[in-house]
Amino acid sequence: MKHDLLLTCNPGLEEVGIEELVELGYKAAKLDKGLLEIKNAGDEDVMLLNYASKTIHRIMIEVVSCEFSTLDDIYQKCLDVDYSLYVLPNQTFGVVSKRSGKHDFTSIDVSKVVGQAIIDSYLKEKGTRLKVYLKDPDVRFMARVHNNLFWLGIDTTGDSLHKRWYRKLVHITSLKSTIAHSMVRLSNLKNGESETFHDPMCGTGMIPIEAYHYLAKVPNKNRSFRFERLWWFSKEKLEEIKESWKEERVNAFIAASDWNREVVRKARINSMEANAKIRFYLGDATKIPLSSRIICVDLPYGVRMRKVNIPKLYAKFMRNVESSRCERVVMITASRNLKFLKKPKGFVIKKKLWVNYDDLDATIVVMDRVN
Repeated sequence: MKHDLLLTCNPGLEEVGIEELVELGYKAAKLDKGLLEIKNAGDEDVMLLNYASKTIHRIMIEVVSCEFSTLDDIYQKCLDVDYSLYVLPNQTFGVVSKRSGKHDFTSIDVSKVVGQAIIDSYLKEKGTRLKVYLKDPDVRFMARVHNNLFWLGIDTTGDSLHKRWYRKLVHITSLKSTIAHSMVRLSNLKNGESETFHDPMCGTGMIPIEAYHYLAKVPNKNRSFRFERLWWFSKEKLEEIKESWKEERVNAFIAASDWNREVVRKARINSMEANAKIRFYLGDATKIPLSSRIICVDLPYGVRMRKVNIPKLYAKFMRNVESSRCERVVMITASRNLKFLKKPKGFVIKKKLWVNYDDLDATIVVMDRVN
């Protein structure tokens, strides 16, 4: 079967996601904040995208895409779909909705209207009333409303792809894996013996692990996907994709450090789970030599760790960067902290990317040395 696909990603990092999809052989376009589209994809494409993509959160088969004025408009659009193409009479279904913008209805109202349209359409086409099971349905429909735009898709992913299998031990400040992977991509990390990469505030290791997996081309292993429950997908084809996937040998040197002994311990455990070869050590990022070509770091935001003196910490870290030998620096912090992030001498800011991270406005800053 051929489908148009809806893909979700971190809002603000759509272009990074599109670049990854191009590398995988797909042409994608941005539809909305955190929402991309791929046209005319096959079932094998759905499986490959779920297995391989590291910047994308979820892949959905697009069922409805439209503008609307009222909930009745949504009902009528959804009513026109032949759901027997996707749901067998003995299968259950559920609807999950996400709404943003100003409306006189809630996400729950959207789910009810869409669910009723699916029931009514199936009853008309097949004479069967589908059963609703919200907790764990056989087929999960996902509705999205943004202002006057509406999308309905069939979830093929299940748990978001950012939930990597190796994240056994986390901390309250652990970075989302898809953001970490996007930062690695923005660092222009290469796979070569002369390449060096360092995260001096590594926390539980998300950035260095994603750096290693980026170079090794590690897919989304050790998990199931929701498309495995859709009747027309071939489990044999999924096994073929897995067997044909080739990981690569990593030649670059990847280091990670932190002042907190406990988080370094957790990072080591996560890296072993991820089978990622990383040099971990204890060290204060404001004092240790920063000799790697690439510095990639998730700076403390001061949101969950109130005792951190953000202005002082950032100033000391930037002075250390200034005296370092690094050529590219990629950092993320809360957008409200940018005023404390003074550009070190000898560097130029190449990019600033706004990112929405768990309802927090964050910014990724990419700097290059110019002398």
